[in-house]
Amino acid sequence: MIKLSIDGKQVEVEPGTTILQAAAAMGKELPHYCYHPDIGIDGNCRICLVEVNGNTQKLAISCKQPCGEGMNVQTESPAVVAARKGVMEFLLINHPLDCTICDQAGECPLQDYSYHYGPGDSRFVEEKRNKAKKVEFSDKVMFDGERCILCTRCTRFFEHVRDSRPIGVENMGGKSTITLGPNGPIEDPYQLNIVDICPVGALTSRDFRFKQRVWFMDFTETVCPGCSRGCNMTAGAYQGKLLRFVPRRNEAVNKSWMCDDGRLSYDRYNLGARVSTPQVAGEPATREEALARVKQLVGDGAGVAVLASTVSTLEELFALKTWAAQAGIKHLWHGARTWAGDDFLKQDDATPNTAGARALAFVPVPGEAPVLRGLVVAGEVDVPAALLANLDFLVLQSPVAGELGAAAMVLLPGRSALEKRGRWTNSAGLTQEVRPALDPGDAIPEDWTLWRDLAGAPWPTLRKLSRATDTALAGELRKVPDALVGRNQ
Repeated sequence: MIKLSIDGKQVEVEPGTTILQAAAAMGKELPHYCYHPDIGIDGNCRICLVEVNGNTQKLAISCKQPCGEGMNVQTESPAVVAARKGVMEFLLINHPLDCTICDQAGECPLQDYSYHYGPGDSRFVEEKRNKAKKVEFSDKVMFDGERCILCTRCTRFFEHVRDSRPIGVENMGGKSTITLGPNGPIEDPYQLNIVDICPVGALTSRDFRFKQRVWFMDFTETVCPGCSRGCNMTAGAYQGKLLRFVPRRNEAVNKSWMCDDGRLSYDRYNLGARVSTPQVAGEPATREEALARVKQLVGDGAGVAVLASTVSTLEELFALKTWAAQAGIKHLWHGARTWAGDDFLKQDDATPNTAGARALAFVPVPGEAPVLRGLVVAGEVDVPAALLANLDFLVLQSPVAGELGAAAMVLLPGRSALEKRGRWTNSAGLTQEVRPALDPGDAIPEDWTLWRDLAGAPWPTLRKLSRATDTALAGELRKVPDALVGRNQ
């Protein structure tokens, strides 16, 4: 271990740790633009300068300078403060004064650093240099050359993370700009990540562009339901409507990245027509009447199967399994969906909790399914046509009725993936907490409460249900590496 002093406080770090990383570990953020933990070090922006061992003539780049034994680092010395002001003045010389119309406003490090570290005024009286605006890098990404500070995060993302070079730096000096390569628009399925990592408003999402000011939005840290990777993300909503998904860093799962398919799937969770009240034989019913009818139809459970969506949480699946066992239902199936995965993040399994369903003894629908008397479908799931033949009854619990709604003897409301609380287990065995980004209100009860009430189980709260689920899963969880078990970061 290496011992050093940062602003008079003693710090102990692993060899190879940079000063910027050491400062972050002690809770002190040093301003930086070009450095990114999942892209690497470049050292071109110079805003992270610090003073080392009293050397005011040659300040060190903290993102690139490794910590040394006995170092004395000053991050707020007069020399450092003056250098930062100089860097900020240089970056703002040609930057347009269009914060009022910029999509990045409200979450822009250039704004924040200008306020905290900038000189407060400008000595620049010459005409600002104009560069290309509204350049279509693709059907998803727009580029504004005047706002770009040439941190090169975007080009390095493609080069180091995606092993491609669809964009690059053209020209030299004050004429330098990011430009498309000769092969035309960006086609990478992870291209919107360059919008996230751009520290200014130079790269914007054409989908989110001019939709809403971020300070009016509500944000929820949760997990992407798009596939079994379980990418950590932040869901942004305004007045009960989802407007965007963006990745949230979790080094063990998705680092700082997210596929475009996952992030652009937000609108499917803005439900229009939904199942708002229970129905029995197509007529509105009370919750008690609907559940009583389910018990009557299921009877002793003979010839009845449960088909559960693997968007359901661990808690929902455990509550459903508990009721099924009590009702004598022997067939517990899950309906995991698939799509085309890739070799980066996107998994072939297009649902977030298939591993959790397997751990709770839910299995895929067998190729030669038995003849059924009844079927209970929990959640949005594709039901094989063969299962629907010759049924005496169908019970459907789902946020939307879909094609099955008309055939359901009992129709029960449910919550979408972005309205759920609970946990999902991803393909690597990591169990992560899911938080609701939308609140449908008390009129749409949480899904687990339906199965609890059918079973008459003693779980007054989700927390108590989670503990019961953990007890049931103890044997399965022990098979998962300790480093992968826990809350999402």
